Amino acid sequence: RHSHNLLAIGYREALPRILTEPEEETDITGYICAALKKWFRANPGKYDGFDVHDDPHVELAGKTGKRRPRADIIITYTAGIRPEFCFEAKRLHRTKARASHYTDAEGMGCFISGRYASSYSEVAMIGYVQTDTLDRWHGELQERVHKEAIELNLEDTETSVNFASAFPLEWASTHRRDAHGPVRLFHIILDCRKAGHEEQN
Repeated sequence: RHSHNLLAIGYREALPRILTEPEEETDITGYICAALKKWFRANPGKYDGFDVHDDPHVELAGKTGKRRPRADIIITYTAGIRPEFCFEAKRLHRTKARASHYTDAEGMGCFISGRYASSYSEVAMIGYVQTDTLDRWHGELQERVHKEAIELNLEDTETSVNFASAFPLEWASTHRRDAHGPVRLFHIILDCRKAGHEEQN
């Protein structure tokens, strides 16, 4: 819940940049993380102990230095066992970034293979919607996950996520991991459409 809340804050604070500045996946992720770090500094109190990391390396057996993979966003809590919550983000653009990138080995597959967050049972995918409607992408992603159920080790889906910090149209899927326990994957879509794309169908 805290990670959801913090992503929402970062997105809200970064929205002016998202709507006007370069729109590659790494750009948008950078805007969100920078905005959240700025918000932390301006609002000490409730979220003391939390931090956000943009494009951090993750540990993976056999990989060292620059050869380690990078997650998109990790939100950490710096006390106790220092838990982490990992987000992987993909653009959703009708011609430049299709839904197949969202479900492939570099998208959802990062979690299902255990390459990212292998010791955690909950993670999240973010879709940065840049063309068409959010409803259309929501439906297309759900349909693709069901069509690729075998490849994605799909065990179950939840058509909506019902807690206070959930995003509109958020849903979840649970996947089997061969060397780890199952992972519940939240699916979040953020409206990153610039002027001129909002009315496309």
